[in-house]
Amino acid sequence: MNLLKIHKQRFGGNKNFFPYIYILNSVCRDLSSLKLYMKKLILSVFTVGIVFSVSAQQDPQFTQFFNNKLIMNPAYAGAKDAICATMLGRFQWVGFQGAPTSALLSIDLPVWTKGNNQIAAGLTTYLDYIGFQRNYALRVAGTYRRKNLGPGHLAVGFDIGFSNKGIENPTWIYPSGMPDPNIPPSGSSINNFGFDLGVGVYYHTEIWYAGISATHLTASQFTNLNYRDARHMFFMGGYTFKSIGGSDFDLNPNILVKTEFATAQFDANLNVIWREFYWGGLTYRIQDAVAINLGMNFGALTPKLNGLQIGYSYDINTSRLNAFNSGTHEVMLRYCFKITKEQEIIKRYNVRFLDYNRDRF
Repeated sequence: MNLLKIHKQRFGGNKNFFPYIYILNSVCRDLSSLKLYMKKLILSVFTVGIVFSVSAQQDPQFTQFFNNKLIMNPAYAGAKDAICATMLGRFQWVGFQGAPTSALLSIDLPVWTKGNNQIAAGLTTYLDYIGFQRNYALRVAGTYRRKNLGPGHLAVGFDIGFSNKGIENPTWIYPSGMPDPNIPPSGSSINNFGFDLGVGVYYHTEIWYAGISATHLTASQFTNLNYRDARHMFFMGGYTFKSIGGSDFDLNPNILVKTEFATAQFDANLNVIWREFYWGGLTYRIQDAVAINLGMNFGALTPKLNGLQIGYSYDINTSRLNAFNSGTHEVMLRYCFKITKEQEIIKRYNVRFLDYNRDRF
């Protein structure tokens, strides 16, 4: 099992923890002992590498990024010109002890519109569990959108908030058999708060969008954990080819590139959409996974539920990790709606018709 490759898949390949593996090999000489210790030590190796020497990607990862833009780009807030709430749950590498588990809630809405000018706001909160590590974040976004600028709308935005990172009740297995003074003792808990700041630009039309953003600009230092947030950049884009061949099907490719300036990750997605109610497709994450995506808008069942969407994706690892887990499940639930004022009906009395047609005017 290639632990270097496992670490690189999720965290960019920080190599400072590899002396532990070499110690392990010297302690566990025979193959049966190696297999026994491997399962227990992977979690400790992961967490040591993550918490005490990470300088790679640290944000939760979602396959359905095309339904989850606000966490990456604050300028997305208000893009649907409606009140939207999105929830995502991700259960990564099922069957792998200490594998990442993530949950997210985001809400965005336009708060003021006058002519071609719009102000929008958004809220994003998430949790991300990886082994003994617990990450929580809350961010509030503000966006200015200039409508009808060229063929579409241009938005610039920022978000501010905080993140909390910590280790909760770890149970370490020390390769040397002796506690390491640089690692918190088993059963202890450590937490640190950090300030967070992000900016973004987002342009969208009826059929395509493009965005660029930067997050964790403060690069907060979590002193008790010897841990620093890495600055991230995201590039995203997508296009919808309407009514392919005159049919009821649309073709919707999406791409996402993310980097923390040490490594980069590329996601490519292609969805087929039928009458804007059902979609299905594939997502490929380079050197990591292939995913199947499915979803529907409940407006297909009744107009009263239009705007309520559910999505599901299943990731299959393309790396050697495939032998150690049974895939990744991700579920998305979103509801978007608009608040419209009912037009007031004004009744007038016309003396020429007396009371006969009074209520008609």
